[in-house]
Amino acid sequence: MAETLNSSETGGGRKFECAARRFLYIWEGPIRIIHWVNFFCIIILSFTGWYIHDPFITSTQHPYIMGNMRYVHYLTGVVFAVSFLARSYWLLNGEYYASWRMFPNPFDKKDRHTFWTFIRYYTFLSKDAPHILGHNPVAVVAYIGLYALFAFQILSGFALWSQADPGGSLYAATGWLFAIIGNQWVRWFHLLVMFLIGGFFINHLYSVVLFDFKSKSGEVSSIFSGWKPDRRD
Repeated sequence: MAETLNSSETGGGRKFECAARRFLYIWEGPIRIIHWVNFFCIIILSFTGWYIHDPFITSTQHPYIMGNMRYVHYLTGVVFAVSFLARSYWLLNGEYYASWRMFPNPFDKKDRHTFWTFIRYYTFLSKDAPHILGHNPVAVVAYIGLYALFAFQILSGFALWSQADPGGSLYAATGWLFAIIGNQWVRWFHLLVMFLIGGFFINHLYSVVLFDFKSKSGEVSSIFSGWKPDRRD
């Protein structure tokens, strides 16, 4: 990609004038790494979690398969929790597009208009949507809900794990959850949220591909490279 001598900062992204068109570096390396760590953790946690709920593999050659599944589930859960904390740090201290500063303001008329424009686009009431460099307002609301589900999964997962040692520090930190809802309800909600995250996962794949094809916004490629085309007037 050819760069000119002139460069500047726009909205937290580094801007370069290119031979073909202008690109902005939107997603920093740590954000892209966290994204893919979460991607693989969700797949592994969903597979092993469903197996723990309903063992569907039986093998006389591997009689300890449940123990192995639980070990992988717990280990991946720890990795997922660390990734969640890292993303939370970037939410507070990252560059513009990765931080709270790009959240839409519900009291701003322009932000409200952009939000409803995307609602109409998602519900097939409009064919066009404005070009957004970071997350669009509807996606921001969805991600806030998603990370609330992530937080619950981490808390409930560690609480369920801590029952193996009721006198341990992990139970002391998370066991209070059982005073609010019973053990079986925690297990049920933990399983239910897995399906909610799975539904978001499917919708997320659909949305990024849709926007990449329809708006040429580089949604798919940007999560690998970090760069997105800036076609704003």
